[in-house]
Amino acid sequence: MLAILIINYRTAAATRACLDALLPLAPADSRIFLLDNGSGETEASTLAAYAGRHPEKVYFDPSEENLGFAAGMNRLLGRALAEPGIRQVLLLNSDTLPTPGCVASMQAQIDPATRTDMVAARLLNPQNDGVDSLGITLYRSTLASNRKRVEEILLGPSGGCALFTRRLLEDLRASHGEWFDEDFFCYAEDTDLVVRARWLGYRPAYAADALVYHAGSLSSGGADNDFVLYHGIRNSLWWLVKDAPGGWLLRSLPWFILLHCGICLRHLRRGRVRVLWRLYRDALRGLPAMRKKRAVVRHSRRMPVGEFSNWVEPHFYERDYMRRAWRELWRDNAPP
Repeated sequence: MLAILIINYRTAAATRACLDALLPLAPADSRIFLLDNGSGETEASTLAAYAGRHPEKVYFDPSEENLGFAAGMNRLLGRALAEPGIRQVLLLNSDTLPTPGCVASMQAQIDPATRTDMVAARLLNPQNDGVDSLGITLYRSTLASNRKRVEEILLGPSGGCALFTRRLLEDLRASHGEWFDEDFFCYAEDTDLVVRARWLGYRPAYAADALVYHAGSLSSGGADNDFVLYHGIRNSLWWLVKDAPGGWLLRSLPWFILLHCGICLRHLRRGRVRVLWRLYRDALRGLPAMRKKRAVVRHSRRMPVGEFSNWVEPHFYERDYMRRAWRELWRDNAPP
């Protein structure tokens, strides 16, 4: 039996469109768990009414506050896994539109014998059919991002569309005391989860035929804003402290410094001094908590430390990123 988990945050129209596309495609024995993440009475009522029209398929859970992606998904995972019949869990963003066959294609990649217990899909931009995400890739720079090419190393599925087995999820909870790390709130919590799953010996797969359209960052106001910058970079620092081997971090230090110099230069030129200050300040403040969690992750490892390097894409970052960043820098310098 499959559980499909969706969080709504002020995107009720997109969420309804997602559900409209999903309901005819979902397996007969599946159930949808829908959380409204403190969007307000109007959206909660709208989605409650929608769920009420499909009581046998949709379970609706309204939260009075915005729990973030991590705590919101944990709440839904607790609800779903309380049902013994649930064997697989599909996480799906509210701004996605699944296409026929995508769920079955992802399920076909699960292989208990090889511990392939997590699957990424093919997410495309609905406006131009360009690749949005083929899962997560961890680059040499120490930054993880959306995997854009099939030849890049797959670290694991992104939280926008990810299939996990019950075995993997229960093992994560038993080994680390958590599914998603709620300190992250949102962004990079999926990277943290899949790296911890890799340390426990689970492997990822990519379902090329699982096509899902994804608007992208709809609930956070778009990909290029202070909220995304703050949580994305702060949390990327946290998961490194929590999950990455010390030797690899030391060897990657020159690339790490280059990356963060570039981040600061880019966003200082955009006038984002305050958000940069806050994110690095808060990242440092959170390091003691991440180091405590690091001890838990380290003691539960089932894979050799040297295996981590095999999960890393050898390129510095997304291909053509440096060229695009350089052009952007000169465009910002251009006279009006």
